[in-house]
Formats: sequence, C-alpha cells, structure tokens
Amino acid sequence: MNPEGEVVEALPARSLPGNAIVVSALHLAALAVAGLLPLDAPPLSLLACPFRAATGLPCLGCGCLRAFAAVAHLDLRAAFLANPLGALVAIGGVAFACATLLRVCGVDLAAPRLGPSRARLARIAIAVAIVANWCFVASRVAR
Repeated sequence: MNPEGEVVEALPARSLPGNAIVVSALHLAALAVAGLLPLDAPPLSLLACPFRAATGLPCLGCGCLRAFAAVAHLDLRAAFLANPLGALVAIGGVAFACATLLRVCGVDLAAPRLGPSRARLARIAIAVAIVANWCFVASRVAR
C-alpha cells in the first residue's frame, strides 16, 4: 500500500530460469575446452569410441568434438564436414548463450511457441535429421 491507502500492484519481475544460465555457461565452457584441446595428441588420440569398437560403425556423436573445436576456431566448413548436427548444436548453443546474456541484461525476448501439429512436424524433422546425420557420418568414416 502506498501512503494514500491505495493498493499498488507490483510489476512482475523479469525472471530468467537459473538453468538457462548454467546451460549457457556449460556450453561455452565445452566449446572453449574443445577449442583448446589438441585432438590428435594424447590423451584424446588414445580414446576409442566403445560403440565403434563393438560394432565397427560410428556412433551418433562421432565427430562432435571435432565439430565443436572447428566452431571454436570459426572454421564452419570443417565443423559441418566433421558432424553437421554437432556443428548445429555448437552454433545453436552459442546463440542460446547470447540470448541468455541479453535476457540477463534486461532485453525481453519472446520465446517461440509451436502448436501441436507443428510440434509434431518438428519432432519428425529432428528424427529425420538425426538419421541423415548418422548416414553422412557413417559414409565419411567408411572412406
């Protein structure tokens, strides 16, 4: 209440979920580490993918570390050649971190909302993209 006895309604505070800040920080840290690590020197060159060792096929994440490292070095061509979906995740994470920073600074960003039919189409498109990405990675590893 104010001094005149009127009820004053508080304005809603801009809220930013704490997990958005944590996810942004973790993504940027992973990108920085991937950019700094020597990928062709031990210990990383000694690590083998257990899925590939067991099946002879690349896993869904095959090439993601190289894609993240290439994005960190701003070499988008190499990132997309290593793993297209990994490159999109790296770039999308940077965009998410930038949007989170803008929200922390007070910029009001509207979150996109999908209706049920478009959400279903988006899920199908994501599944197709994952399969197509795996086929691309498998064809590159087989060479």
